[in-house]
Amino acid sequence: MPQEFSRLARLFTTLAGLTVLAACGGGGGSGPAAGCDTGSTVTVSGKITFDRLVFSTTPDGGLNPNAPVESPARQVTVQAVSDGCPTVATTTDANGDYSLSVPANRNMFIRARAEMIKSGSAPTWTFAVRDNTSADAIYALDGSTFNTGTANVTRNLRAPSDWNGNGYSAGRRAAPFAILDTVYQAKQLILSANANADFPELNLFWSEDNKGSTNTFCPDTGDIGTSFYFRDSTRRTNDDCATPSQLPDGIYVLGYYSEDALGDTDEYDSHVIAHEFGHYFEDRFSRSDSIGGQHGLGDRLDLRVAFGEGWGNAFGSMSLNDPQYRDSSRGVSQDFGFNLESDQGAPEGWFSEASVGEILWDVFDSAADAGDNVALGFTPIYTVMTGEQVDTDALTSIYSFATALRSQNAGSAGAIADLLRNEDIDSTPDDFGTGESNAGGDIDPRALPIYDELLLGQQKTGVCSVSFAGSKDPKTELEANPNKLGNHRFFRFVNETNRLVTIRAQGAARTAAEVAATDPDIYVLRRGEVVLAGTSTGTNVETISGQQLAAGTYIIDVSDFDTTGINQPPRCMTLSITGS
Repeated sequence: MPQEFSRLARLFTTLAGLTVLAACGGGGGSGPAAGCDTGSTVTVSGKITFDRLVFSTTPDGGLNPNAPVESPARQVTVQAVSDGCPTVATTTDANGDYSLSVPANRNMFIRARAEMIKSGSAPTWTFAVRDNTSADAIYALDGSTFNTGTANVTRNLRAPSDWNGNGYSAGRRAAPFAILDTVYQAKQLILSANANADFPELNLFWSEDNKGSTNTFCPDTGDIGTSFYFRDSTRRTNDDCATPSQLPDGIYVLGYYSEDALGDTDEYDSHVIAHEFGHYFEDRFSRSDSIGGQHGLGDRLDLRVAFGEGWGNAFGSMSLNDPQYRDSSRGVSQDFGFNLESDQGAPEGWFSEASVGEILWDVFDSAADAGDNVALGFTPIYTVMTGEQVDTDALTSIYSFATALRSQNAGSAGAIADLLRNEDIDSTPDDFGTGESNAGGDIDPRALPIYDELLLGQQKTGVCSVSFAGSKDPKTELEANPNKLGNHRFFRFVNETNRLVTIRAQGAARTAAEVAATDPDIYVLRRGEVVLAGTSTGTNVETISGQQLAAGTYIIDVSDFDTTGINQPPRCMTLSITGS
């Protein structure tokens, strides 16, 4: 596993049969004890199920914990465990059924692990649900001990929700399997487009202590802030625990039960988990240029964030074949939601995650409704996301996606244009959104053009980070990268030959309505990868000096890191690139 389990702890067993296994897994040892090989075998078979809590039929009514739905635990690892003997293992099928051949007349128990593993020939995958508050150990459900005897035997396991009528009892045994089953559905969607997909390993970290505290980010204690997907290929991101350690890659899932505002359990919120799996897909199968940060349906966002979050919403709905997003809160008593089939009342445009999500869902779904005459299914979406979206010279956005989709599906190009037009997005764009006229509604025209051209030896004036659509919260996001529409300005630079370049951003106000940028940042990107960066602090000038730049098309992203709040004076600078 990628994180090497530097915090591996003792075997830790919770109440009522839910076991948290030491992260190194089972099996091995010095060999079987005497008597393991009895010379004869019997078949142990059965079904592994879990209780899924489903949403109330009443809008905003939360989950209905008193009417759980028994659901199959699909493709999970099942083991027959007997002290001193090798562990025998198999996986359940799509109905949760399993069958094992085991020694006769042995005492053993059946264990279902919250993991799905397939190795060898494609497709392959390794998914596991782990307890981030117990050394990242894998959850498992243990049955009672029995003797195999001399005849075939049936042993079923059911993981209950552990709802006691007023709250949860300790254990929450169904939760890890509910999380994993949502992953199963997302995996199946991808396999429908690519039957030989190899899935990079993914861990999902859940604990009943995982809460939305924002004071200290420490997964060891459950302080994760929100459900999220994370991967850092540089392995340089640490948590904020008392003894900081490297943050493991994966999806982190809320699980803290309380009837107040802090209570937020996401294990049964399938759209939330599938949304985060969508970020995993975008990161590992496709390409994501999103800078992350806080966001909401009504926000006008940086185009990279708008596409990434709209993609997450749409991918979740595609995985579950359900456009109705619901996210429970205040324990299980409330929920928030929206439907991708209907107008969500958010500002429409290329900067809106709501617009992006609605377009992507309409491309996928087979239902014809007003303005939606597209029914392509998932395969064309997968093809674009794993092809042209990876290779575009522009930043990943609705423009790069829609341009490739229209090109590959000429018969639906007009209908796809209608979907864009209905969301107030240029209906025949190129990857760079050339020709876009929507500046964010009644807002600052500096949002356009989306990309300006920067030429060698040229100096641009009036390059401004603006906060007309918001930016970052000066209290809770001081160290974050501002992620709203207009916070960043983008320039396309076509470098015709290998050369040394110097790029300079200098704070400069042209009018009394502007202020000079106090902390300019510069990122130079080539197909989504940062190749040069200038992010020093404490000065109103940023310089990337004498750096080698290969021939190619680059995006230069310029912003003032000190942009905070909303409707503050534009923070402006000059920008130049020189070289030889």
